Amino acid sequence: MAGGLSGMMTRVTAPSDSLASDMLIDVSSDASPASRAVGGEAAILLADDSPVARRFAAKLLRDHGYRVEVALDGFDALGMLLEVKPDMLLLGSRMPRLDGFQTCALVKRTSGFAGLPVVILADRGGLYARVRAHLAGAQSCLSKPFTADELLNAVAGALSDG
Repeated sequence: MAGGLSGMMTRVTAPSDSLASDMLIDVSSDASPASRAVGGEAAILLADDSPVARRFAAKLLRDHGYRVEVALDGFDALGMLLEVKPDMLLLGSRMPRLDGFQTCALVKRTSGFAGLPVVILADRGGLYARVRAHLAGAQSCLSKPFTADELLNAVAGALSDG
C-alpha cells in the first residue's frame, strides 16, 4: 500500500486537553521509518522546550551518527514531520502549545505515522509519566536529567523495537 498513499490526507483530532482541536496531516510518505533507518543513519526529530536538553541531546545524537532535526515544541514537530520524515521522535513531556504526550497521541492516530517510535523525555519521572507515555503510544519514557548512556540506550531500543 506504500504507493497508494500518495496525496492522501487524514484528519487527526487532538486530545481534549490540547490547544489544537484538530488538524489535517498528509500521510503520503511512501517509506516506513524502519525501512529508511536500515539503509543509513536514522533521522530523529527532537522536540523539547528546554534549550539545555535540546542542545545536549542533539549534539550527543549527532556525535553518534544520527541525523537530528530540532523543533521547539510538539506543534512545530507536527509541522516538520513530512519534511524530516523521521525514523523516531524524541518529545519533551512539558512543552507549550502541544506537549509530548499530546504530540505522541496525535502521531499514533495518524495512519502514515502510527508505527513511528516515540520516546518521551519527562521533566518529572515516575509512574505517572511512564503510564501517560504508554497510554499515548510511546515506546519508553526517559526521566530528566538523563545521562548520555541512558539517552543512547533509549534511542537504540526504540529504533530496534519500531
